[in-house]
Order: sequence, then structure tokens, then C-alpha cells
Amino acid sequence: MKIILGIPDLKIPVWTFKQPLMVNQLNWNNLSWENETWVDSGGYQIMVKGIKVEIEKVVEKYKILDATQYMSLDIPSNPCHKPSELNYKYFEYLYGVFDKKIVPVIHAYDVESIKKSIDFYSKYTDLVAFGGIIPPTLNKSGNKKLAVTIYHLVRKLWKGKIHVLGAGSPFMRKVYFNANSVDTSTYRIKGIHGMVIIPGKGERYVGERKIVWGTRRASEEELETLLSFLDRTNYPFPIRLDNWVDRSLINAWVLLNSEYEINNPLIEYSKKLDSFPEDEIEEEVNELCMRATI
Repeated sequence: MKIILGIPDLKIPVWTFKQPLMVNQLNWNNLSWENETWVDSGGYQIMVKGIKVEIEKVVEKYKILDATQYMSLDIPSNPCHKPSELNYKYFEYLYGVFDKKIVPVIHAYDVESIKKSIDFYSKYTDLVAFGGIIPPTLNKSGNKKLAVTIYHLVRKLWKGKIHVLGAGSPFMRKVYFNANSVDTSTYRIKGIHGMVIIPGKGERYVGERKIVWGTRRASEEELETLLSFLDRTNYPFPIRLDNWVDRSLINAWVLLNSEYEINNPLIEYSKKLDSFPEDEIEEEVNELCMRATI
């Protein structure tokens, strides 16, 4: 599974890990590395902030960045709803300029819309992105099963490769285990919030402030596990836990070089869904969508 690191600026030199990177076209005007690079359209930020963006301007920016892959400009929708028809029009426009460098995005739509999207995009490309796995609407409903179930329906129907947006942490890679590629910026977010990723376990707090993120403070044993792992895997930077940049670098390294090893109900649920036939997954999606929209 390919892991792509989201990089919002040059503060954390993760490009030195020679890993594929993802940038948001709203924040970048040039690329200073030779790594494989994917470009996000910024559709979610555009929607949340009410930014008016013309598709022609996106084309201009994409040409300037000259990257490996570009996400199609899309308008995210609420879970179990239909997508905007603009998503299809934007994709066709961008595809006409960049051909198979454009990656269409399918969000957690209703079953009918998922089938329509797959039928439409499969005429153009063998790579699609699955998005919206952790939007605020899903977090509020508390139904993380919904995104996983809809993903498995997409996985069952789509014959090509699937990239899952935002699923690059060791835990999320276990949940979306049969994806072809994933991306994440969680290494940075956790570092800013005073957390480090303990190999095989997940995040632990190492900051000086009172814990407010619902995360346990790292034990001496867990810190020893981390330090031993960094030494064994030849971590190339100084090991410091007292500032967010160094924590973020450590997190990126651990994320890239370790696997989540703890049993988790969501992981088991995902594995079970993988064995379901298409019609049973559809039924599960319909039932979960009914609960989410009540």
C-alpha cells in the first residue's frame, strides 16, 4: 500500500524521507522537491470557507505545479446524499486537459449515486479516490461504520485502484486494508497537539500541558519502545520530544515504518465486510444510512 504524506508547508522536511507527498493547490505555487507529488483540489476547504474558485484557475495552478496526479475539483456532500452534478462536469473539464493524471473522487454517497459515479468514472480511468471518511458529519453521528461500509461497496464495485483520502495512519491502514494507496497529515496534527505515535499502538501524549485531547500520557515503557524503534530503524534526525516540529518528524517516520498491532472492533468489522457479497453490503449501507439520516 502506497503511503502519501500531506505537506501544508516547508516547516517539517518530510520530503527527505523520499516518500510521495500531497499538497493542496490553494497553498502552493511551486514544488521544491523531486518526490512523486499528488495535488488536492482543496474542494473541502473551498466549501467550508465559501471560497469562489473558477475551474479555469484550478487548471492554471495544476499546470504550474506540474505534479504526478491531481484530484478532481469536487463539492463534498453529506453522508448518504447525492453528489453535485458539478462534480462530473468539473472532472470532464479537467480530464480534457490532463487526461489520466486527474483522479475522480467518490464520497460516502447513497447506493444509487455510488453506482452512478462508478459507471461514469470507469469510462475514463482505472484510479478513483474515496473521500469523506472523517468529515464532521460522520464524527457527529458517531457512526464510523458508515464510511467503512460505503468504502467496501465502492471497493466491491470498482475494478481498478482506490486511493483513500485521509487514511494513512497505521490504524486507518488496517481499517482500509485493501486500498491501493492512502494519504495523511495526522503526523503533523498529533505533533502539534503534543502527541507521538508509539509503534504498534497509536498516539500518546508527551507534552507539558494538561491533557485535553483524550489521549493517555506515554508511559516510560512506551517511550522506551519508541526510542528503541527509532534506533533500530535508523531514524535520520535528532530525537527530541519537546517541540512540535521534531515530534511531527518522529510521527511521520513511525507512521511510514510501523503497523498497528492492537485488536479493534472497527478493524474486525472491515475484515468481515470484505467477505460479504455485494447485495449484503448494499443492505448494510442502506440500514446505516437510514439510522444516520433519522
